[in-house]
Amino acid sequence: MNLPPSLTSAHHADLRRKVITVIWSLRIVACIYTAWVFWLIIRPLRDSAGFLNQLGHYWHRDLNTAAPWQVWSVVSLNLIIWLLLFVAVICIWRASRQLLQDMGIGPVTSSWFQRGAWAGLCSALLGMAIRPFMSYLYTLHLSPELQLWQWEVHPNDLMDLLICGVLLMLSYLMAWMSEIAEENKAFV
Repeated sequence: MNLPPSLTSAHHADLRRKVITVIWSLRIVACIYTAWVFWLIIRPLRDSAGFLNQLGHYWHRDLNTAAPWQVWSVVSLNLIIWLLLFVAVICIWRASRQLLQDMGIGPVTSSWFQRGAWAGLCSALLGMAIRPFMSYLYTLHLSPELQLWQWEVHPNDLMDLLICGVLLMLSYLMAWMSEIAEENKAFV
């Protein structure tokens, strides 16, 4: 008769090590990504003249006379969206902590994953939605015919939406599986 291996078997210990490695790898990558995005957001503040010069060449506009408040307003908008990304990373961190504690899928883990996925989706969608407003803010000092209201969609936008959507789907599946497990406990 084939019996399932016990929870203390070498097979489960190996799987547990793999899960722990993946969780910690994702945690480290999420922290690095969040710090990297923050660094890119504040880049215009470090060298505003150089940044505006490069952006002006890209848009074929003279942005050298832009006021400091224009740069600060765009950076502030980006930081607000970055806070949603930060919340998403914190929620995923909390969900992974639940996974590390009991190596099981439960409603608490699922709810943290749901919160993280929704925060990530909001961050991605708001980031795409305000891009035209950012180009407008950078070119607000120019004459009306030179001002830009430019919509930009990057390939990583689709990837962001896809990853957050998959995470949201998995979180709902986790909630559903934990409900089924609770129902089955009543029969046993």
